[in-house]
Amino acid sequence: MAIVVAYTAQDSGASALELAAVLSRSTGEPLTVAVVVTTPHAAGAAEFVDGDYLGPLRDWGESVLEQARTALPPDVEASFVVRAASSIPAGLLELAAEVDASALVLGSSSKGALGRISFGSVTDRLVHSAPLSVLLAPLGYRPTPGSRIRRVSIGFGGSAGASHVAAVGAAVAEALGASLRAVSFAVRPPKRIYGSVEESADDLVVDRWVARTTSALRAQVGAHDAALAERLARSLVVGEGVSWSTAIWDVEWSDGDLLVVGPSSSAPAARLFLGSRASKIIRSAPVPVYLVPAPRAG
Repeated sequence: MAIVVAYTAQDSGASALELAAVLSRSTGEPLTVAVVVTTPHAAGAAEFVDGDYLGPLRDWGESVLEQARTALPPDVEASFVVRAASSIPAGLLELAAEVDASALVLGSSSKGALGRISFGSVTDRLVHSAPLSVLLAPLGYRPTPGSRIRRVSIGFGGSAGASHVAAVGAAVAEALGASLRAVSFAVRPPKRIYGSVEESADDLVVDRWVARTTSALRAQVGAHDAALAERLARSLVVGEGVSWSTAIWDVEWSDGDLLVVGPSSSAPAARLFLGSRASKIIRSAPVPVYLVPAPRAG
């Protein structure tokens, strides 16, 4: 198996390559670094495509890949591919199927905030349709040299697919040799009148929320794997804030962290489809995110 990396000449490509190198170093899997060029031929208009058209596109793609070859650390094994396709998402998915990819790594849109994940048109399409795991790198992601994934955090929100996400996250942590924890986020509106609620009462609300979340985690994950449920319940960390961003940043994060997020409960079988809550978490995450497709039917 291999890890497919969507490379571009912009920061999104550099960040994706950095994350893919960290992942490859952690799993031992080689990388397939891809530049996709779009062509009318791939879209079914062969009469408009000949060598004069494709030649410059492929030359451009090879020049972009040369940047990737130069930037990739020498301890990471990789192959480099220029792919012609009707669209960039289609080309990446076709290539992922051909190499039996374990995951697809993408960078963030340059229009987003530094250190955060932002969806461009390609990313948005893939996180709502890909049949394999997708990893997203924050804009400007630059881990320390030689970095590996050290800790996997499983996002728990009580959705119907929580046990599936927990199982995948635990398997990822084991494959990477990383520690494992569960994280959840309590987003509550600010007090309407400052100081109108005693701090002790405010803390009690949070304590009750944490207790309910822990109980739900034990019940949902425990229905399939009691040992994993207990392990996650003991490791659960809850971030609290008046927004998704403040709640997520209330949790301690460090270099080498990976956040695992599941699909919407309405996602098609074996496909990614993010719900609104997952999208908010991803856009506020300060670390790379691993997106889990829905389980296969049956």
